Amino acid sequence: MTCSHKKTRRNWLALAMCGSLYSAVLSADTDSLQRLKSFSLEDLADVEVSITGKSQQQLRDIPAAVHVLSEKQIRNSGATNIPDLLRLVPGLHVAQIDANKWAVSSRGFSSRITNKLLVMIDGRSIYSPLFGGVMWDQQNIMLEDIERIEIVRGPGGTVWGANAVNGVINIISKHTDDTQGSLVSTLIGTEKNIISLRQGGMLSADTSYRVYAKHREHEESVFLNGSNATDDWRDTQLGFRIDWQASRDKQLTLQGDMYQGRLSERITVPSLATSTFTELLDDTINIQGANLMAKWEQTNNDGSTHHFQTYIDHVEREQWIVSEHRDIFDIDYQYSPGQIGQHHFMFGTGYRYVQDKLPDGDVNLGQVRFYTPSKKSDHLFNAFIQDDITLLENHLWLTLGSKVESNQYTGLEFQPSIRLRWKPVEKQLAWASISRSVRTPSRAESDSLILFDILSAGPPPVGLVVQGNTDLKSEILLAYELGYRYEVSKTFIFDTIVFYQDYDNLVSFEMTGLVPVPIAPINVLSNTMNLANQLEASTYGLEASVAWSPHKKFNLLANYSYLKVEISPKNSSLDTLSELQEELSPQHQLNITSNYQLQDNLKLSLIGRYVGELSDIAAYTELDSTIQWQVSNKLNLTFVARNLLDQSHPEATPAVFPTAKTEVEREFYIKLDWAFN
Repeated sequence: MTCSHKKTRRNWLALAMCGSLYSAVLSADTDSLQRLKSFSLEDLADVEVSITGKSQQQLRDIPAAVHVLSEKQIRNSGATNIPDLLRLVPGLHVAQIDANKWAVSSRGFSSRITNKLLVMIDGRSIYSPLFGGVMWDQQNIMLEDIERIEIVRGPGGTVWGANAVNGVINIISKHTDDTQGSLVSTLIGTEKNIISLRQGGMLSADTSYRVYAKHREHEESVFLNGSNATDDWRDTQLGFRIDWQASRDKQLTLQGDMYQGRLSERITVPSLATSTFTELLDDTINIQGANLMAKWEQTNNDGSTHHFQTYIDHVEREQWIVSEHRDIFDIDYQYSPGQIGQHHFMFGTGYRYVQDKLPDGDVNLGQVRFYTPSKKSDHLFNAFIQDDITLLENHLWLTLGSKVESNQYTGLEFQPSIRLRWKPVEKQLAWASISRSVRTPSRAESDSLILFDILSAGPPPVGLVVQGNTDLKSEILLAYELGYRYEVSKTFIFDTIVFYQDYDNLVSFEMTGLVPVPIAPINVLSNTMNLANQLEASTYGLEASVAWSPHKKFNLLANYSYLKVEISPKNSSLDTLSELQEELSPQHQLNITSNYQLQDNLKLSLIGRYVGELSDIAAYTELDSTIQWQVSNKLNLTFVARNLLDQSHPEATPAVFPTAKTEVEREFYIKLDWAFN
């Protein structure tokens, strides 16, 4: 993208922002300035979440390592994407790889493809069945429409099924009743520009709706030597939601999104055009997709509840390593008969159908990638049961449950858990749990053969090939957790968790020797690595958080986490690479957020974070600052400065294909939100 184009785009956005500001100021009523509400710790403890059992439960009563990012915290953070928001969560490691890639992990195993963390948007899974993990560059929802983000660190397979091994994230959008009227949101910054438009209204007395459009553009990052990394990107997303309140206890929701984006990256790929048989390639990544989801919720007079959800999801992704076309159909039903004596039962069942098309690469270009078969359909059936048993009224409960799944890779999988929670007094909760979760093999791990690199120019050239294994088993986790939550007062809440996690059957890379791989018109000798279940590991650590509000105009949130990862090959393994994963997740992380209500219409938020060292990344400390100015009841201006302590710093190593590390740069931006009827 040329410099003139960037300036033209910025001028256009600046003109739109100035016009919005001028119109809103003219219509401002100084007698009706909307005051920013003070932060309430009681509100935080009272918030109802559903991520641990699919039924609403107050945060203070949940026997799990649960964290909730509220709408207010999202606004105060100044973040412009989901990964940056997740930096606020204790126990999560978020590292920006380049301008359009992130590594987001919970309790270890951090990488571009973090395949042990299940992520959902309103209950719709965005976990990739091709590689595992989440393609964060495909997620472009309006942050202004998020009601909250619920996060569980640790296993969640009993409720959510396979791949919810080290954590579960559910991004929950607002009801359309809460997004009535019009909103124009524009952002201009040194690194990115974003514009969002939203319109909400009523279709009838009991049916509300919203539609939105969002476009974002991000400039390229820099390599350590200061040169441009050629990783700029832009994307656009459109969407809608309709909520029909059929009666007081019956509700239907219909929502959908469609998106398209173009990203860039510089990678080192095999090539016939150079003497080293490798070259730097400025690859273009084209993404597009659409989804449609329907939900029905019903609560009966006897306390029983029904929840039905179904969605379809279409994804297309074109880049050097893969050409993917994927369709998913998912249906899920949940029923709870309510309280029966000392028992509170919950039952559920579901089905998922995945169909994909993965064309082979062009070997004449050195693009050696094969998926066998190139087209595949997968079927997943599941059922779960959970019983919350009251052992001592108002003081002691036992929760038992299990998920059963049938998949085409490993057959039947069982994921049971047992949780005991004890509330000695109203404001204290102690809990303990033992859980089993599994991660099933991805499509690429089972069916692919990919040439990743040329290790030696030869002659003959020697490449590095990774080959899938159709006999892979599921990775297994057995997790033990202890937690304690204490609301010391209305102004002080303390939460701490200790855990030990034991893994078996982790995927290893086993060298099988040199075999020829055709790259017309020559043969490359391949140092082939087959995938196998020849690793075991253990992780243990501590996660603690404190919320303190000494004054109604000031509050402070502090999170600390300690993590130790130990990976070891089994006796028959020849894997010499996987132990390096021990140093891809920091042992120590600290995050401190403070919010100051300077005036009724002026707020200052400061976020400081420390991230411990990785294998080849030095420890770093950073500071972000956000100033929110409520100009009127219709207009809000936000000024954000990020990464104030360093001009630039690296956070992660490159993903998949070898290339130089990039740095996260200091950035500034101004954001305008104009709401009107």
